[in-house]
Amino acid sequence: MKGIQKAEYGLAKGLGVLDGVVLFVAASCLFRATQDAQELYLFPKDPAKSLLASSIIGVGLLVLRGKNLFSIVQ
Repeated sequence: MKGIQKAEYGLAKGLGVLDGVVLFVAASCLFRATQDAQELYLFPKDPAKSLLASSIIGVGLLVLRGKNLFSIVQ
């Protein structure tokens, strides 16, 4: 096994179902919070511009960190 796979296996081995539920709830809460913050602060009166700005930010972050994310997925 590669180093990162060993680390993932060791981490996953120690997690239970309840840990997965907690991580899912935390991730969904953070998603909702960032979505609401973008709606409030980017373009509050124009949902189309707010959606476009959010998309540009998301794509920009993926492009900026794409190489690192791709290596994690492999």
